Amino acid sequence: MNETFMVHTGINHENGLSTDKIQLQLKTTLNDEQSSTNQTPSLQLVILPKNQDDIVFPNVIDLNVGGFHYTTSLSTLRKYEDSMLAVMFSGRYELVRDKAGHIFIDRDGRHFGHILNYIRCDQMPPESVTLDVLREAEFFCISSLITKLESSSPCVIALRRRESFRRLIPDYEHMKMDIINKSAEKHSSFQESRVVITQLDHTKLKGTIPCYNCSREFVTVNHACAFDGLTADIQIQQQLKPIQSDIHIDMDKLVAFVVDELVHDGFNASSERVTCRFSVRCQSCTLSGLYTAGGILAPRECHNIAHVIKFIWS
Repeated sequence: MNETFMVHTGINHENGLSTDKIQLQLKTTLNDEQSSTNQTPSLQLVILPKNQDDIVFPNVIDLNVGGFHYTTSLSTLRKYEDSMLAVMFSGRYELVRDKAGHIFIDRDGRHFGHILNYIRCDQMPPESVTLDVLREAEFFCISSLITKLESSSPCVIALRRRESFRRLIPDYEHMKMDIINKSAEKHSSFQESRVVITQLDHTKLKGTIPCYNCSREFVTVNHACAFDGLTADIQIQQQLKPIQSDIHIDMDKLVAFVVDELVHDGFNASSERVTCRFSVRCQSCTLSGLYTAGGILAPRECHNIAHVIKFIWS
């Protein structure tokens, strides 16, 4: 009686096997003595030849990663079973080779060495390249390296915080691009450009309102916000509505975050906060001397705030 099994095995240098899959056949042998005494028959291990469809890799692998050449072992590439490298070199897929016969991987190979060093000996990359290595680790699905970078690298921690904040604000990317496009439009003739962001739903001063200081006069209000002569380029709701209802984000936090991202992206940007200087004047109070310092102290003032993002172009 013969029974065939498919089993997994490592590289065995003694018998020359260089694949992770071999077929084993358990061959039953029964001699005359065992047959007459009903003894358990002995088992003989027989290694069957591989199927033609299985891909056999050598123990040492030459790689061409985007033009950068690396040499590593097959066991290193298969170390993390849930990674893309392990899947690529599982023997189930045909891989592309360059003219020299090296297996080609179409990625930026400058940082692939850090991926290999982590797989080999858990060596973490230097902080200066962590974001690049994180991108490659995400592509190759090296989950343990991603977790370590997210918990130990200041650059990666900051990146994850920015990603988390962006997800909270609906249409955040669209708003950020509007700011960049507006600044580029104003850059055409000046070395410095300013983008003015105002609140869309601030408290309006309209109609006829009574004076706070006298009961004789009603003041008619007809005003437009004035921010040191700057007009609004982008209007955003004062009460932002993040995706998570238990989180409050005001304009100050939003603009500070946008400026931080712009600086991170390479822009020379800063922001300032400007209050609308419009005030309501009561003529009766002015004439009676209650407000005589230039005649302009107001019973009511506009509380609208503008945030001015300044770009310096070199």
